[in-house]
Amino acid sequence: MTILFESAIRVTLIAAIIGLVLFAMRIKTASVLHAVWASVVVWMLLLPAWVAWGPKAPLRILPPEAGSTRTIAIPMVQAPVAGPVEIQAPGDAQHYAFNWVLGVYLLGLCILLLRLAIGTIRASRLTSARCAVPVTVGVLHPRIILPERSREWPQAQLDAVLVHEGEHIRRRDPLFQWLALLNRALFWFHPLAWWLERKLSALAEEACDAAVLARGCDAREYSEYLLNLARSVQRAGTRIGAVGMAMPGIGLKHRIRQILSGIPAPRISRPRMACTVAVCAAAAAMLAAGTLIHAQSAQPRPQFEVASIRSCDPGAQGNGGRGGEPPIANLRLVCTTVVQLIRSAYDTSADGQKSQMFPTLPISGGPSWINTERYTINAKAEGRPSQPMMRGPMLQSLLEDRFQLKIRREIREVPVYVLTVAKSGPKLKSSQEGSCPTPNPAGGSCPGSVWAERKGTSVVVDQQDTPDGFSRMLSQRLGRPVIDKTGIKGMFDFHLEFAPDETTGGTAPPDVATDPSGPSIFTAVQEQLGLKLESAKGPGEVLVIDRVERPSEN
Repeated sequence: MTILFESAIRVTLIAAIIGLVLFAMRIKTASVLHAVWASVVVWMLLLPAWVAWGPKAPLRILPPEAGSTRTIAIPMVQAPVAGPVEIQAPGDAQHYAFNWVLGVYLLGLCILLLRLAIGTIRASRLTSARCAVPVTVGVLHPRIILPERSREWPQAQLDAVLVHEGEHIRRRDPLFQWLALLNRALFWFHPLAWWLERKLSALAEEACDAAVLARGCDAREYSEYLLNLARSVQRAGTRIGAVGMAMPGIGLKHRIRQILSGIPAPRISRPRMACTVAVCAAAAAMLAAGTLIHAQSAQPRPQFEVASIRSCDPGAQGNGGRGGEPPIANLRLVCTTVVQLIRSAYDTSADGQKSQMFPTLPISGGPSWINTERYTINAKAEGRPSQPMMRGPMLQSLLEDRFQLKIRREIREVPVYVLTVAKSGPKLKSSQEGSCPTPNPAGGSCPGSVWAERKGTSVVVDQQDTPDGFSRMLSQRLGRPVIDKTGIKGMFDFHLEFAPDETTGGTAPPDVATDPSGPSIFTAVQEQLGLKLESAKGPGEVLVIDRVERPSEN
């Protein structure tokens, strides 16, 4: 659905630009207009595949975001546990809403595709007995079907009809009309798809009328032929007497007015046509290949007044870089890789909050040196900005200015963990109001607080929170989103003891010995809490590096 909606936005912009170009260039020839709008239909059909797999370039079109980063929050559920545990995923309202929208879309898609399929099959079996007027049917092998009353027509009318329908075959109008109907089924929620289908029908008829008149047919007599056909349709009640093949007449009044006006179709010079094609093609290519991203806010991004960036030798990590240079500023980052700098800058908002669902955004792209080369940054800011402001938006400005960083966000399938109830059932201790599971070394209120300590080769974590809050704590320690699907509601005292390993590398310093025989965090969660952590895939934000260079000299 996301790909379809993004494609709908792109094709709307493409159609708007093409419409303005056609108006500015005064293109009024029906055959040319039909070719242009038919190409838009083809673009619209191909866009979903292009959006999903084609190359992208940043295109700032969407409105600015409220903040420098977007936080995805999982709703917290707090209520006492009563009776059996009911498995319920968090954010069910959002999931139900999405499923409802998806269900409605699929229902409309199936109805229109079924109608198109029935019409296509009926067209292959259509006979003169079911036609009140001449029609041209057949997607790949078009054929003309005349009504039974055509035997009574004068030769001049029959000739005009055959020229008109023959022009439909020459122009491949049945194929383009079928593509327009397929496009309408795929984008049935978009008014543009319906407009394009009707517009192509009308332009095809106008182009064929112009071909008939160009062959020397009298305009008044041809108009009479069209009126006679309209009367035949009125008597029969429909143009085609077959289910799934409704083919209403398109703009008969406008067509007759156009025929009787006597104004020939304006000729288009080659330079004007070439200019029109070039502008339309460039606009379509730009909007199709661009990645729709949020435009930057009108407010200037905060920056450091002065900043020093120096490469850091591996052996100098403890003294702050070359020569132990003293800090000059409010922000000092010692021997840090570019990846770590990006995580700090783009994973922290101005209010100091990180994404609760995706606490450590994955980073894609960029050269290998951004993971190995280290830099010491000393930066001085005007006034007294907060640390989150300096480590977030202000560090972003520094990276984009000195490292020439170009970065964007994409929604991709990323690895996640799902927290569920183990087969043995939950082993959770309900919290008592006003109590804490253990003395809180950090002080302050107990509910929601997390404290951890190292005991020998194990890590002990105590937390008084909901399962949803406990999942967010696990996300921080595992470096991967943990989604609560236990369905358990209420406040509990979580006590967890585990041996840190590579999956919990950020839990303990690397110079502290670990016990490989101790329980991993996955085993501890299952045996001590009666819960289970399982690997899965889910949609999440990914930071994609388009460009990064080594920093400029100070």
